[in-house]
Amino acid sequence: MRILIGTPIHESKDYSMEKWLKNVSKVRAKYPADLLLVDNSPGLDYVKKVKGYCKKYGISNYQIEHLEIPQEKRSGKNDGEQSHERIARSREIIRHEFLAKDYDAYFFWENDVLIPTNALGKLVDLMQAGDFMVVDHNCWISNAPNQVNFDYGIVLFNRECLEKYSFLPEVGTDPKMLDYWYEAEWRFRKRLLKDGCNVTEVEGLIEPVYHLAK
Repeated sequence: MRILIGTPIHESKDYSMEKWLKNVSKVRAKYPADLLLVDNSPGLDYVKKVKGYCKKYGISNYQIEHLEIPQEKRSGKNDGEQSHERIARSREIIRHEFLAKDYDAYFFWENDVLIPTNALGKLVDLMQAGDFMVVDHNCWISNAPNQVNFDYGIVLFNRECLEKYSFLPEVGTDPKMLDYWYEAEWRFRKRLLKDGCNVTEVEGLIEPVYHLAK
């Protein structure tokens, strides 16, 4: 399968970024995949810093895009909601890039999560064996390592999924909720379940998984 690894990034997670990119370089050596990062930090300074990390670990085949949400679009929203909006819009940029090319699956891999080098191969094998639209692998909460984190952190989406479903909350949802971003991921999941999509949630297939804390 041709895979796109893609994740939103922000300067607030710089504590994990260098370690994550080092991990990415090792995973891609085991299972070749393209890499797309969408930076949603203010300004372009963090893009330059991340490019430095990529150079350090020999990552050359990658792309970084920048998302800047205008100030007028941020007014009236607290930091938490702004963060959820940045993530959803960044994922949607990745989705459009994915659909513009001939990828088979999109590997969403949160940039504060470290995984073994064979992890992507295991997810691909499971997706193909079960003909799954989505393979969602649980990981641990970063500041509570004995509790499972059910938010998307390690997820493989096939092409059919991204052709049908947007990461933006306003698509196919209540118009009254157009500009409410806290539940964007939950509503994405809800649409998949409502339509009876072949989705599997797994735990323990990939070990160890480290969710880095600040």
